[in-house]
Amino acid sequence: MFFGMIKYHWLVLLREPINLFFGFGLPFLQLFLSFNQIREYEIVGQVMANAMPVFTIVAAMVLCFTDSGLSHAYTRQIKFLRRLRMTPVKPMHYIATGILSRIAVLIVFAATFIAFCATMFDMYVPAINNTIWPIFIGVLLLAFIMLYLIAMFLANLLNNAKASQGLIFVVFFTMLLLGGFMIGTGGFPDILQTVSNWLPSTFAITSLQAAWVGGDLFYGHYFWAMLGSIVVFALLSIKFFKYE
Repeated sequence: MFFGMIKYHWLVLLREPINLFFGFGLPFLQLFLSFNQIREYEIVGQVMANAMPVFTIVAAMVLCFTDSGLSHAYTRQIKFLRRLRMTPVKPMHYIATGILSRIAVLIVFAATFIAFCATMFDMYVPAINNTIWPIFIGVLLLAFIMLYLIAMFLANLLNNAKASQGLIFVVFFTMLLLGGFMIGTGGFPDILQTVSNWLPSTFAITSLQAAWVGGDLFYGHYFWAMLGSIVVFALLSIKFFKYE
């Protein structure tokens, strides 16, 4: 049953290759568009050390929201998941295997993107035996789990599956906009800066940046808020899980 669900999630992922292309391509597109601007900095490597975690979280968000979340809402809409009710598969099994099936994709992207940044922008990459790596990978996986659980919660929150797809898009682009992915948050009104500071994407980015540069992971509320979000959305995604 466990490996069968892993296979199912892989088939869902490969059924919509455009999501993979979009998830992998968007960070590279952002780099391409800002290439000349980044090159103007005298400390390009340091700039990229801060920017690389941001682009990695963007890819994780695409993988979680536009792949996992939208796909689940779609399978609800066509009544496909109704079949799972007659099997031993429980909501927690479905969610856990969904996370596991996509971790390899995320790790491959992160490794590719880090190698690209190191080659093109002279970004410093720690030695393979550096203690930064297990911390960085651990934080990246926690961030991915949090984003996946949020996407699954949104995909199941509304009774109307099609409306759930719209909700996912709204939250996804709100996090991109207010999270500073598209424009800087420095010019935002105070209330929007406060909202931005408490977005799950901000928890993920700030924690991953601290892990990558060897900073204080526990400074501020970001890492603890990410752990709390994982617990809360794990419970909510299981509670609101719908087969149709």
